[in-house]
Amino acid sequence: MHQVTFTLTSLRECLAQVEPVKLLGMELLRQGSIQPQGGWFPTGIPRSEMVEAVTELVGYTRRCAYAASQISQLASVPLTSLQLMEYGL
Repeated sequence: MHQVTFTLTSLRECLAQVEPVKLLGMELLRQGSIQPQGGWFPTGIPRSEMVEAVTELVGYTRRCAYAASQISQLASVPLTSLQLMEYGL
């Protein structure tokens, strides 16, 4: 089995390169927050666009929950190169 070794720095750099997910629902919420009438959600959105945004958010939430459950089952990895002075004994 091939072993991949990540340092804390390389892991941080790898994660920093991941592009943020662009979700239609989040864009609609952003638009709603800048509306002059102070509404929480923008009005006048076509039903098909609203359905698409909600479906996308629900799917994304499910994928995140699945990924979190998979990550929680991974074996822990000791960080031998990291010094936490706050917890020194």
